[in-house]
Amino acid sequence: MQGKKDGCKEWPIEGESLFSYKGESLPYMPFCYKHPDYWHVIEQETKRTGDMINSRKLFDDSETAHPITEEEMIKIEKIQGTLLLIGAEDDVLWDTAKYIRRMKQRVKDHPHTCKLEFVIYEHGTHFVFPESMLKTMLPVGSGLFVKLAFQAARKYPEECRRARLDIDRRVRNVVAEWKSAERD
Repeated sequence: MQGKKDGCKEWPIEGESLFSYKGESLPYMPFCYKHPDYWHVIEQETKRTGDMINSRKLFDDSETAHPITEEEMIKIEKIQGTLLLIGAEDDVLWDTAKYIRRMKQRVKDHPHTCKLEFVIYEHGTHFVFPESMLKTMLPVGSGLFVKLAFQAARKYPEECRRARLDIDRRVRNVVAEWKSAERD
């Protein structure tokens, strides 16, 4: 939940999934931190790292305390079509690179019809958006916003910009392939 509660801006809902499908809660990994510790971990990591928000420790610690079960896995092998996974090693909200590698392995281990494309950038932050999308969302100062939000963008601005430009190219190519296949 988000709002204001006991000085916290966010807190987990005990025993409840964040997501549902057709009105049914989906299986989920529970957070190991309860209210108010949940928010305090985020605050401490954010302050320690200098990022706008940093919740990676929260997810890492939760998965250590409760390893993901098969029931909790997203069944990506059931996806039909192209699956484009994009992430960065320096994502400080969660370990996107680890999750992408896990999904890549899952596709290897299960029969599937989807076409998997993935890329993991060393630098790109949590905002692994196509450059054109970022400029649409923030027409003025998009690069500055990312630098203010994430320490990695301040340290590696050119690498992050190159990643966003490459993402732009990859997304355009996947969409063009999809449109071309649709016409056939």
